[in-house]
Amino acid sequence: MNTLTGIEAERVNQILKHAVERLQILSYIPTTWDDDVVVDITCQPVLNSLEKLWMAEEQVRETQESMDAANGGKDIVLIKSMHRACKVACRNLLADRASLQVLMGRPELQADDFVKFIKYLNEARSQVLTKLTTTVEDELNNRNVLQDLTEKERQYEESRDVLQAKLNDVKEEKEQVTKGLDHTIKKLQNELHDITQHNNFELEAVQKEMNEAINKATADHELRMRQLQDRVDAMERSVNEVVAKNKDEEQRLRKEKSRMEHALNAKIAQYDEDMALRSATLAELNDHLTVESAEYAVLKEHFDKIDADISRNDEEERILAAVKRRELFGNRVLFLAAANVQKIQRGKTARAAYEKMKAKMKKGKKGKGKGKGKK
Repeated sequence: MNTLTGIEAERVNQILKHAVERLQILSYIPTTWDDDVVVDITCQPVLNSLEKLWMAEEQVRETQESMDAANGGKDIVLIKSMHRACKVACRNLLADRASLQVLMGRPELQADDFVKFIKYLNEARSQVLTKLTTTVEDELNNRNVLQDLTEKERQYEESRDVLQAKLNDVKEEKEQVTKGLDHTIKKLQNELHDITQHNNFELEAVQKEMNEAINKATADHELRMRQLQDRVDAMERSVNEVVAKNKDEEQRLRKEKSRMEHALNAKIAQYDEDMALRSATLAELNDHLTVESAEYAVLKEHFDKIDADISRNDEEERILAAVKRRELFGNRVLFLAAANVQKIQRGKTARAAYEKMKAKMKKGKKGKGKGKGKK
C-alpha cells in the first residue's frame, strides 16, 4: 500500500512539476510581438512557434472581445489551437536554452501576481506530495505533535498573561518611584537656584575686590616702570662709556691679530714641509704594508687551519663527553631499574613467604581447636 502511494505521489508530483515549469516558461514570453526579443533569438523553430502562439492569442482576444454567442464552437477551436501553440512553444524553448535565456533576460519581467501564483503552485505541489507520501502513523504522530504544541502555546499564553500582570505592577511601582524622584529633583532645583543667587552675590563682591586690586597693581606698575626707565638711561650711559673704551682695545687686538697671522703663515709653511716629508714616509710604509700583508695572509691561512683542527678536536671531545654522559646516564637508569626489579621481586617473595606462614598458623589453630573438642 505504501509503495503504491509513493509511486502515485511521484507521478502526481512529476505532472505538477512539468505544469509549473511550462507556466514559468510562458511567464517569460511577451503577450504581443516584440521586435527586440525576435532580433536576439536565432533558433528558427522557436521563432515560428512564438509567431503561431502570438497569432493564436490575438485571435482568441478578438473573439472574446466580440462576445458573439454564435461563434461558441469557433472559440473552442481557437482556444485548443492556442493550447497546442503553447505546448509547441514550451517544447521548443526547453530544447533551445539560449532562446529561453534571451526571454528571461528581458528588462521588463512578468507581473508580480503571476510570480506569486507560480510560487503558491510550487508550495501546493510540495504539500500534495507530502500528503500523499505521509502514512497514517505519521499523520497521527503529526496530529499528536500539533496537539502538544497547541497545549504548550496555551500554557505560554497563560504565563505571558501572568508576566504581563507582574509587569503592570512593576510599572506602577516604578511610576511611584518616579514621582518621588521628580519631587526630589524639583526640591534640588530650588536649592540650586538659591545657591546660584548666593554665588552671584559673592561673585560681584569678588569682582569688586579684583577691580580694586587691579587699579592698585596698575599704579604700582607705572611707578616701577618709571624706576626701570631711569635705570635703563643710566645703563645706556655706562654702555656708551664701555664702547669708547672697547674701541682702543679693538685697535690693540687688531695689531695683535696681524702679528699672529704672520706667525700662523710661517707655521703653515713649516706644516706643509713636514706633511710632504711624512707623505713620503707614508708611501714607504704602505709598500712595507703590502709585503707584510702578503706574508700575513699566508700565516693567517696556516693558523686558520690550525684553529680549525683545534676546533674540530674540541668538537670531537665534546661529542665524546656527551656520549660518555649518555652512557653513564643509561647505566644509572639501568642500575635503578634493576634495583627496582629486585625490590619488587623481593617484595613478592616476602609476601609469598608471609602468606605461607599465615596459612600454617591458621592450620595450626584449626588443629588445636579440633583436639579440644575431642577431649
